[in-house]
Amino acid sequence: MTTETPTTKTTSPAPTARRGRSGSLVFVLLFTAGGIYAGMRWHTTFERWLMPSAGGDTAEAASAKESGKPTDGKKQLWTCGMHPQVIQDHPGDCPICHMKLTPLVTGDAGDSGAAAAPEKSAAGGEDRKVKYWWDPMMNPPYISDKPGKSPMGMDLVPVYEDRAQSAGAAVVIDPAVVQNMGVRTAVVIEGPLQQTVRATAILAEPEPGRRDINLRVSGWIQTLYANTDGMAVKKGEPLFDLYSPDLRLAIEELITARKSADRAGLDTGGSLGQTSAALVAAAELRLQTLGLSAEQIAELGGGGMEHAPAVVTFLSPIDGHVVEKANVYNGSAVMAGQLVLRLADRSTMWFEARVPEGSIGRVRVGQRAVARVNALPGRTFEGEVVFVHPHLDEMTRTALVRMAMPNSDGVLRSAMYAIADIDVGSADPVMLIPREAVIDTGERQLVFVSTGKGRFEPRNVAIGLSGEQGLVEVRSGLKVGESVVSSGQFLIDSESRLREAIAKFLAGKSSGGVTAAPAAPMAISPAAQERVDAIVSAYLALAESLGEVQKDATPLKPEGLIASVHALHGEVSGAEGGATRLVSEAAKAAESLTGKPIDQQREAFKRVSAAVIALIDAMPPSPRVAGSLFVLNCPMAKADWVQRKADVANPYYAEDMKECGSVVRPVGGAKGAR
Repeated sequence: MTTETPTTKTTSPAPTARRGRSGSLVFVLLFTAGGIYAGMRWHTTFERWLMPSAGGDTAEAASAKESGKPTDGKKQLWTCGMHPQVIQDHPGDCPICHMKLTPLVTGDAGDSGAAAAPEKSAAGGEDRKVKYWWDPMMNPPYISDKPGKSPMGMDLVPVYEDRAQSAGAAVVIDPAVVQNMGVRTAVVIEGPLQQTVRATAILAEPEPGRRDINLRVSGWIQTLYANTDGMAVKKGEPLFDLYSPDLRLAIEELITARKSADRAGLDTGGSLGQTSAALVAAAELRLQTLGLSAEQIAELGGGGMEHAPAVVTFLSPIDGHVVEKANVYNGSAVMAGQLVLRLADRSTMWFEARVPEGSIGRVRVGQRAVARVNALPGRTFEGEVVFVHPHLDEMTRTALVRMAMPNSDGVLRSAMYAIADIDVGSADPVMLIPREAVIDTGERQLVFVSTGKGRFEPRNVAIGLSGEQGLVEVRSGLKVGESVVSSGQFLIDSESRLREAIAKFLAGKSSGGVTAAPAAPMAISPAAQERVDAIVSAYLALAESLGEVQKDATPLKPEGLIASVHALHGEVSGAEGGATRLVSEAAKAAESLTGKPIDQQREAFKRVSAAVIALIDAMPPSPRVAGSLFVLNCPMAKADWVQRKADVANPYYAEDMKECGSVVRPVGGAKGAR
């Protein structure tokens, strides 16, 4: 029996090799980390050597700097670089453009009036007085005379009297900000207003240039020279040869009369000479009546001709081309009164344009016109307006304007398309500014006049006609040489509206928001008070119905509101203080709801709400209608309405945005807090 000795594998060298590689890796990592640390220390030391102030920051200061927290104990505010009106007391995203907010420098915040400035003045250390509180994130800004929260839930920010900007007519903006806004100005100039009316045109041959070759005698066409439609002819060139016995006989009479007159001697003054002269004149008149020209008559009646020719050649009276050729050929018989050829002179062409109704009043006969023909790119044709049609096309609301333009080389053809520019500008000098400088609100036109040093003054102007090169006429409101803002004026207008909102608040000192306090209520009779209560109750019923989520599209029934308003009209008719006017407006607004679908009633309800708010401000309802009433505003709908409760129930939207809105103020003397 053989005993096998177990073979044992030696594995100890392998761990030794792995430990050696691991040690090398650890050494490399430690060396690399040490080098990075040394480099950072050296870089920090070098940075402190270059900028000593950089090395004086403590760890807390560095941490505060990275987080945006101030190191002087003041509260840090955050703003948006694109929308500086957005200011928060915590970092985050801009609610308008969703950019990251940046820390607001204390000095800038104080200058803007939006940040909470220190309560001690920098000059004397005395207490500073708050002028108003506002939320600059709202548009229009929410302004109040006491601290609290805005309808958006933001804390109101104080603006102190020594830092509040004046709300005067001029807007003052830092010159650096003006440069960053890209504001450009233009000088008011004086000069002629260049205006052009552009219209499409179709070319046509002038009607006065057409000539008909119409025979006055019967006969046969021996040879037809102008034998093709569109053929060009020159003045004096032959058109056709006509054989006509009647015409030949008339020529023979002329030749005979001339011979007789020559034998009698016309210079004797005797009776025979006078008779011969009369016969010659009669023969010439007959040939003229038959259609021969004076030159042909003189040639045919000359002394060298013994007998009339067999055929008479008819010549072209104009330069032109054959527009129409009757059904005639060589040898065709023609009758007196028959049209043989129709010629047209194309040395001048008509451009017949259709000018819209809004521009036809500026077009006059004699005005210069320039046209470009589609078939002839690169060429322009100049002429003038020769006719403006007195009638307007009822279907297209355009009028025909005819322009005559020379066509000496004959390249213009009938029925071509063209674009015509009619110069309708005035030669009298007027004030001119760029069109983009004008802010048109629909009710007025506004420009901003730059008075220097970052001051911009809003100015109402009267705008006239618009001209070429982006200029517009200014009839009043400016002077030649003044500078107006031509780019960036909408940003300045936003600042101006902010000042206007602040001015209205400071003038009215309303309890909140920017709405001025209503006037004192009117004194009304008990009967009128009952009518007012009925109006408010009917209105609230409609508002609450619209404020609910609509399950169907059933229209409102405004008959109760209409009847209540008419009943109040009878009670206040003839009263002083504008009560009749308020009731009349409420009646018209209520009647506008009648016979409309629900979506149109929602839009018409804006007018109803405005009329009812004005009515109950002047004639408040009694407490039995509601314990409290509130005026709410929806910036999306741009309208107000009245509710019993402060919880928003928007009546202007069917399903979405039912919570869009905020309380503006109590109304009608009701008690309630915003």
